[in-house]
Amino acid sequence: MGKNTDPMAVVDTNFKVLGTRNLRVVDASVFPRIPGYYPMAPIMMISEKASDVILAAARGVGHRGTQ
Repeated sequence: MGKNTDPMAVVDTNFKVLGTRNLRVVDASVFPRIPGYYPMAPIMMISEKASDVILAAARGVGHRGTQ
């Protein structure tokens, strides 16, 4: 996860896959490193954030962290 200018980034901060249209990824692969021994809690947190971002985009409302 990172900016469009980051050569190692695959998705942006809105979970959109860079270089594609209408494709988002919301799973553990958005983490740059494995988040501890029990990744379920961070995955649930990132899923909540992703749902906020996706709903805001569907409503046409800006969201913090947009690029």
